[in-house]
Amino acid sequence: MAILKNKTMKIFKTLLFLVLALSMHSKVSAETWNEPWQKEIIKNADYFVLAKVLSNVDSVGTEIEVIKYFGNQKLEGRLLINGFSLLKMTSSSGQGVHLDFEKDQTLYFLLNKRKDGHYAIATPTSGYAFLDSDKNVYATYRHSYHQALISQDIYEKTYTEIWNYYKTGKFDNDKILPFINEYIGKSPAGFGEDEISIFFLQHAAMETAYLLDMQIELERLKKFVESDNFHSRVSALQLLGNLETESVKDYLFGFILNEQNGNFEKVIAIWSLNRIGGEVYKKKLLDIVDKLSDEDTGFGGNLMDPRVGTHFPSPKSAVLGLR
Repeated sequence: MAILKNKTMKIFKTLLFLVLALSMHSKVSAETWNEPWQKEIIKNADYFVLAKVLSNVDSVGTEIEVIKYFGNQKLEGRLLINGFSLLKMTSSSGQGVHLDFEKDQTLYFLLNKRKDGHYAIATPTSGYAFLDSDKNVYATYRHSYHQALISQDIYEKTYTEIWNYYKTGKFDNDKILPFINEYIGKSPAGFGEDEISIFFLQHAAMETAYLLDMQIELERLKKFVESDNFHSRVSALQLLGNLETESVKDYLFGFILNEQNGNFEKVIAIWSLNRIGGEVYKKKLLDIVDKLSDEDTGFGGNLMDPRVGTHFPSPKSAVLGLR
């Protein structure tokens, strides 16, 4: 595992899971959109590549040169990114949206082939991951609002298996399970300078397990759900939705009922329970709907961030949406 330099560590303690500070936002602050979750972006993509930016021209697009492609979806040479595949605008001033990558940047891209023969990323703020000069990746596993800084080796280890799973239905359990077990086996890490790198890896481990539909026992995840780390709680609650046991269903239902738990986490728990609970727990949720908060929490962040159009329901509306 690459050790982050102190300077980089301090920067990311501040920026961790906050607004992705891209220079493009100054150009598109009057436009807003509903940012998709990473799972949808991966499912929708045709290609996964590592590439270098050759040029960026507002009226043309971003020209890149592929360094490496992943999986069986071969893509090589120079190509043009000139659109967006999952962009759902929620407001517009007429300025339009733009690509604003810089020459010589190296990034991982999840690409879609367009009808014009060129390529698209999901939105101006998703569908790619920066690789910095220290070989660390600004990685998205859950949502572009919730990022982690991890080594290139770990990023490729996890994303290769995630990509293969969504494109072939298979992944190499022997390659990925030791990593997941190692970091789920550790105590929940926080944002302190001596533990933030472990936190990033725990985030990557749990989110990878979720995306791979892996089943992790309740007893191993409870410590994360019951920790004081919001992001670890969300990862663990989401991952519990892969395990269809009565103990997990009861645990999730109890979490939703507990007034001490936050609205964001409750919504994640509602979605997880809905995946495994069937009609029995859907009815239980509808029976308690009037006890649930109707206050939207959302992702937070800067009001000038164009992703403010991203929808995230209240616990009450999340349950009513199950109908």
